[in-house]
Order: sequence, then structure tokens, then C-alpha cells
Amino acid sequence: MGNKSNSFLSLQSKEWLVKALQILMKTKNYSDITIKELAQKAGVDRKTFYRNFKSKEDVLRFYLDRTCQDYIDRLNKEHKLTTLSIAKAFFSTCKQHSDFLSLLDKNNLLPLLLIAFDDYLPMLHEMFEDKRIDDNPVYYSEYALSFFTGGFWNISIKWIRRGGNETPEEMAQIVETLMSYSI
Repeated sequence: MGNKSNSFLSLQSKEWLVKALQILMKTKNYSDITIKELAQKAGVDRKTFYRNFKSKEDVLRFYLDRTCQDYIDRLNKEHKLTTLSIAKAFFSTCKQHSDFLSLLDKNNLLPLLLIAFDDYLPMLHEMFEDKRIDDNPVYYSEYALSFFTGGFWNISIKWIRRGGNETPEEMAQIVETLMSYSI
């Protein structure tokens, strides 16, 4: 029981630190936020911070990994992956995390999301291979996945910077239309 309790407390502390970072980033530049200030805002001591993270960047990475996992969870719910279902899952994930992504953009840290997604590309490639809907090997290759990630990335930045006014369904339709012209 002790391990479960410690794991829960660790996760809870991480969540508090992520939330505190979000709150601080609304009024301060990320680079100006100190570990001490972050820990105080989260209601934990510095020792607790360092037990869970090595740096502020690790707090960001924790959140970004969770964002990527949310995307993968959405994809796992799909029986077959189509351009439309992949795009809808992606933009639904971005919409869910739009406040944090906007804060990253404000602090010129949005490329960290692309780096996080790049780390998940091998897992995504395997998932796409397992759920492919046609036999076109190029469409499901690692190169294609990298190509599509770049396109999703640029469209999502534009969408975030414009306030995310379109629904994830509308954005998915835009991507599907663009893809039909490019392949």
C-alpha cells in the first residue's frame, strides 16, 4: 500500500507543479520563473520539487508527454485510422490543451511540443501499421508520418495563434481536404 500511496503523492505533486507553472506563465515569462517560486505556488517545498523533477523543463516535458499520451489514447479508440480520424484526434487533443499550448507559444516554447511528438513517432508508426486502411506502403511509412506531422504541426500553430475558433471536426475536414490534393 505504501508504494501506491507514494506514487499517488508523487503524481499529485507533479500535477500541482504543472498547474502552478501554468498560473505563473500567465503573468510572467517562463525564463523568469524560479524553482523556488514554482514550488511555493504549488504549495510544496523545493525538496518535493527535486524529488519529482530535475528542472522547470522537466515540468514542461511531463505535461507534453501527457498531451502526447492523450492523443495516442484517442487514436487507440479508433477501429480504423483514416486521415479524418487521425486529424480529429489530433485537433481534439490540441483543443483540450489549448490554454497550455498558448502559454508555450507566448514564451516561444511551442517547438517543445513537436519534439515531444517526435519522440512518439515510432509508437505512432506501429499503431498506424496495425490499423491501416489501405495497402499503400508509402502512405504509412515513417517518412510519410514525419511529413504529415510537419503539416499537422504548422496547421495547429496557425490554429492556436488564431484562437482555435474552428472545431476539431472542422480542422480535421480541412486536413482531409488538403491531403486529398497532395496524394
